[in-house]
Amino acid sequence: MSDRVVNKLTDNKFLNIYEVVDPEHHCKGYQFAERRGKDSVAFICYNKEDKNFIINCEFTPPNGMFMERAFGGSLDKEDKKHVDIVIEEVEEEAGYKVDKEDVKYVGNCFVSTQMNQRCYLYLVFVSDGQKVERKPQNAIEALASIRKCHLNWILSGDDWKAITIVMKAVERGYLKLFSKEIEVGI
Repeated sequence: MSDRVVNKLTDNKFLNIYEVVDPEHHCKGYQFAERRGKDSVAFICYNKEDKNFIINCEFTPPNGMFMERAFGGSLDKEDKKHVDIVIEEVEEEAGYKVDKEDVKYVGNCFVSTQMNQRCYLYLVFVSDGQKVERKPQNAIEALASIRKCHLNWILSGDDWKAITIVMKAVERGYLKLFSKEIEVGI
């Protein structure tokens, strides 16, 4: 096998793109992204009172459209535990003040085969009494809104993080599915 050459195509604060080439052309080259920050968390909320999931409706600058997705945050605070960062992100982005017992870890995965980022996935139980004012930290978060939805919307959608969170929450017994209805398993 030949030695592959890795070329750095960008030098940015948050994300860099690399190209891997095979000088002897034994295989076609490829590109991958390296996230310069830390890994991330993703979560969706579940309101046990009205039996709705709560997801993020966030503007995506490259696409110029709003997309409904799981909430997320960077693990850029090395001195904090993941669950503490999730608690901060829930208040900041979703507008709920939650405790550690409301936050359920369901698993983790790599974001894609072309990224070095691992994403830790959470289901967060909320109630109407925990509602507080959202605290967006940047313009993208300020433009975002929350959306309530039912299980069938998540499972028929295209957000792999939200789908994975629901399915892993079922595997761990935090949720039980009954023909498109939800029952809390905790």
